[in-house]
Amino acid sequence: MRTGRIMVISLLFSILFFLGCTERVEEESGNKQHMLNELKIGTGWDATRPGDYEPFGMWEPACLIYESLVNLDEDCRPVPCLADKWEVSDDGLVYTFSLHKGIRFHDGTPFNANAVKINFERLGGKNWQALKRVVKQIKVRDEFTVQFILSRPDPLFFMHLAGSGCGIVAPGAIEAKISNNKSGGLSMPGATRIKPEAKEMKDKAKSYVVTKAIGTGPYKWDEESYRRGKSFSVVRNDDYWQDKPVFKKITWVVIPDPSARTIALESGEIEMTGQSPNASLTEENIIALKRNDKIRLSKANNWGARLVIVNHKRPPFDNINVRRALRYAIDYNGLQTVFGELATVCPGPFGPNTPFTDPAVKLPQYNPEKTEAILDQEGLLDTNGDGFREYNGKTIEIGILTSKNTAMGVLLCEYLEKVGIKARLRPKESGVIFQVLDQMDYDIAVDPNIPSFYLDLYDTFHSHGRWSIHLDNPKIDKLLDWYMVCSDYERFKQLSKQIQEEIHKQAVILFAINESKLAAYHKELGEFVFPPEEWVGALQEIWRIK
Repeated sequence: MRTGRIMVISLLFSILFFLGCTERVEEESGNKQHMLNELKIGTGWDATRPGDYEPFGMWEPACLIYESLVNLDEDCRPVPCLADKWEVSDDGLVYTFSLHKGIRFHDGTPFNANAVKINFERLGGKNWQALKRVVKQIKVRDEFTVQFILSRPDPLFFMHLAGSGCGIVAPGAIEAKISNNKSGGLSMPGATRIKPEAKEMKDKAKSYVVTKAIGTGPYKWDEESYRRGKSFSVVRNDDYWQDKPVFKKITWVVIPDPSARTIALESGEIEMTGQSPNASLTEENIIALKRNDKIRLSKANNWGARLVIVNHKRPPFDNINVRRALRYAIDYNGLQTVFGELATVCPGPFGPNTPFTDPAVKLPQYNPEKTEAILDQEGLLDTNGDGFREYNGKTIEIGILTSKNTAMGVLLCEYLEKVGIKARLRPKESGVIFQVLDQMDYDIAVDPNIPSFYLDLYDTFHSHGRWSIHLDNPKIDKLLDWYMVCSDYERFKQLSKQIQEEIHKQAVILFAINESKLAAYHKELGEFVFPPEEWVGALQEIWRIK
């Protein structure tokens, strides 16, 4: 009798367990089906500007609406997209692209070589600006062959060409306008620091505007559902030239507060967030989401890094030994605890995991005693016993210029004061910081720009770079001149590492902040993988997520 009772109870438990599992499977299946109908992504704000849908300004949806001629693999080498193959001349001056045939824009017009030429000529002042500086002519060889003729070899040509800003727009959507010097999208980082000749090139370009968001990509812009500042959507392109896109519709829901976005993700209001700079999360958000077994996190490093730089023109930091001494004063492990998973503290100027990062360039071990010894040797002493060092009879008091992450700035002040250097924060808006940097009116600054985003060392470290930090070092300038005309991949990597070592010797970069790409999403979505370089265009492969 007792045995029978046990069997009945066991059977009931088995049935309940089976029903529970079934309900969970059905729930997960239902959630997956819901996402397939409409994937909802949380973002911090709406970067769209109605009436001007150029790729650079649209940010997040741009990479699904527009496509570039090539993409990049993890080694920074080009792979086919709208172009199926290409040839580069031996002298590195002529790039000939063969285009995929049979591709149509969302408005039904054909994609061809003439469309590429029109995009370059009409949108060169914004999206194609980096290429406009080196491309002296673009030729249509036939309907599906286009040729770029350069004024000099450019090792970064494919990197710039693969950017979401170089997505191809339907020619019929590009219209002339009267220039008023206003961009439909976001201004380029560091625009106020661009050299006059670069600005002149942009201003002279005839001004055009992208009046409709029409590309060749897996999704079409959904104008009807657009709610300014609240939500924006794209819908599946059923005539897409590659495989069928997974989701019928993708909607970005604007939730400015990251904690509110985290709650929305956990409650099911959205299925993804954190995927772009517009949607970044805090360390507290990440910790909370890690405890949720229904949420998955995908992380990757950016190529670029924000530089924490010393004004090498301003005494006493014009003394290279003083700059080197500062490096030993910083506890980099302590700084890393401030960032957690959101960023990696590294030597710079590149992030730690790019194809061209020099592993020989390292941050020193924390050694404040060594800092004090060097500063003593250089004559920066505390002569009045107030705990702070002097230079030319005056207490050294420095400002740390930063636009965000005051916790890092506070910690940096503590490290410096520990070795006798009085420090305070100088919080400023990013736009103001760009101007201050250009005028060299700072002591230590966290540069809001990400100069190495495209592995471009020239613009930041050459004396004539567009947003130069004014190193004015003949040896580095010469290496950068070679670097910028090198067409051999391996030689380019070698030069890149040599330049990094020379920059490191100058001790102008105290350290760099390599911000992580970190997306949080429902597990039913599959496994999201960031493309190797793009962050703004991080979702370019989500249309075929498994």
